[in-house]
Amino acid sequence: MSAGEHLQDSLNRFFQLRQHQDDAVFLARLARLRAFQRDRFLATHRDLFDDPRLRPGIGFLLDDVYGGRDLPPVAREIRRALPKAMRLLPDRVMVTSASALEAAILTQELDEALARDLDRCLDQPLAEADYLAAYRLGDESARRRQLTLVAGLGHHIDRYVRSRTLQTTFRLVRRPAHAAGFTNLYDFMDRSFRVMKPVPSVGRLLEQVAHREGAILDRVLADHPAPFKDVP
Repeated sequence: MSAGEHLQDSLNRFFQLRQHQDDAVFLARLARLRAFQRDRFLATHRDLFDDPRLRPGIGFLLDDVYGGRDLPPVAREIRRALPKAMRLLPDRVMVTSASALEAAILTQELDEALARDLDRCLDQPLAEADYLAAYRLGDESARRRQLTLVAGLGHHIDRYVRSRTLQTTFRLVRRPAHAAGFTNLYDFMDRSFRVMKPVPSVGRLLEQVAHREGAILDRVLADHPAPFKDVP
């Protein structure tokens, strides 16, 4: 699948999400679920987040990939003129964009499914036991796909931040990209590259995160009594 086809498929899925409907109750539940998961993620990866060199990478993963920050305007821009974006932006950048957006959109799908299964449990402070019971009902293959995307994304970003040629090419298309209406898409990728540049190896960092999250998934599915504690 080409980067353009990859992006188109992800966009089709994104605009089918329930969060685009006028459903205040569901949106409030989804927000509570995400807050719960954010706190859990930070607790699991606190050692990585507390390292000044790694904190930007963890923040990008948490807010931009898992959290979907700025995802709606980026998705609207790509949907409006995907062929133009493919011609204008470097191919490697578009491949990285496709991986990042699929990971973000798959996360949105998993969160919505979990919020649906939790239902009224999200109308009050969420108990871990309720969360785990609903989590076990989810799509295991989709969660493993999410982790594969996260682990691979780091290597895509590494190839960019270690290539002066690609960085120069990307900077040169900034004005044309903004003029063509791709401000949000360009700035999304530019921010990801900039915050990741100080990280010694984005690939190893995101592989470590994916490994821990995979261990948690295995524990949850095996009914481990404390799946989030002391994860190696």
